[in-house]
Amino acid sequence: MTTASFTQNLLNVQADLRNFAFKLTADYEDANDLLQETTLKALDNEDKYTDETNFRGWMYTIMRNLFINNYRKTVRDQ
Repeated sequence: MTTASFTQNLLNVQADLRNFAFKLTADYEDANDLLQETTLKALDNEDKYTDETNFRGWMYTIMRNLFINNYRKTVRDQ
């Protein structure tokens, strides 16, 4: 997958990811932060994405894992 098509896929899935982030966090600011973290993580790991993989599913998995890690960190810090 070229960088241009990766970026286009990333832009196409942003609205759905924002909705998913809001369902996870129940807060608009936290949802936007989670979306930003997810986008940056995807861009950092663009080379690990393979064309045979479902892009939307890959992005949702990244977001879910980031949310779980952040939740665990919050619980551990309390």
